[in-house]
Amino acid sequence: MTLVELLVVLVILAGLTAAVMTGAAATREKGRYEQTARDAEAMAEALTRADGLSLVSDLGLAPDSAEALCLLFGARLPTETVTPDPENPGETVASVAVLDVPAWALRSAPLIPATTAPQYTAAEVAAVAAITNRFAAVTLGAGWRGPYCAGDALAADDSDPDNPIPYVVDGFGGPWEFDGETLVSRGRDRMDDALRPDAAAVDWRDRDRTFAVSAPAPTLSLTVKPEGDAVVQLLHVFVHQPALTVGATSASVGLACRYYRFENADSVLLNEGLTLGERVVFVLAETDSGAMAAPPRRVLLRPGANAVTLPLHTATDYPLTSP
Repeated sequence: MTLVELLVVLVILAGLTAAVMTGAAATREKGRYEQTARDAEAMAEALTRADGLSLVSDLGLAPDSAEALCLLFGARLPTETVTPDPENPGETVASVAVLDVPAWALRSAPLIPATTAPQYTAAEVAAVAAITNRFAAVTLGAGWRGPYCAGDALAADDSDPDNPIPYVVDGFGGPWEFDGETLVSRGRDRMDDALRPDAAAVDWRDRDRTFAVSAPAPTLSLTVKPEGDAVVQLLHVFVHQPALTVGATSASVGLACRYYRFENADSVLLNEGLTLGERVVFVLAETDSGAMAAPPRRVLLRPGANAVTLPLHTATDYPLTSP
């Protein structure tokens, strides 16, 4: 009887242990599932927040790929590089390199960089730059200063120890997919539901999950108020933002400038090429009573409409000669 009783006890203990372990495993799986949603929410918020402390305002770009998501968690950016193939002359080979993004690389810069507005001729750019370069440098802090998302969602493919490639993982440890508008988690088995014969019957832990990342694009409505009763004949508008430039072997942060020119307008709408975050806006105007200017102004671009009124004052130190 003692042996029988012992066996019964062991069977009961085994059953209880299995039940506990099954419950614990289910709890862990649920935790991973919920963590995926929390991570997606955090990344979406980081990519759409409109203040001067976001990745978008620091680098002047909104990530549009899963690789660029790495910038939310670290200052390393995986990027594809194309180099000559040493074994096949005339051919190229693609590989992935990891570039370090400068942190606070740019604290000030000339108001108008050397490369301005490719849609204008070299003579036009030179004429306008000759005027605006007489201003002192303006400050526009730029560079990576994250992490912009809390938590440890960054992993690395260390198949090449000399060049471990970072990537952002979901709650199940699989890589996120991102196209600039939608975050996609492939679930526990990391398989695309579109490739399944019966996606409806898939276990909830394996099912694809998508999360929208969307914010209304900013627009900038500028109204100028010339001194006195002057009439604007030609308006020059310059909008500056940080710009991350990715080369074959390095990444750098500089200033990008968009130049706009309007005739006979004292109210204009700018709605192309703008991203969220801070910008420096500078306006020069030719009026019937002479040249006028508004000092450089920092503008925080938020989603949707952004209205700014700039007073124009006589600018004898900046004589205008229209290009």
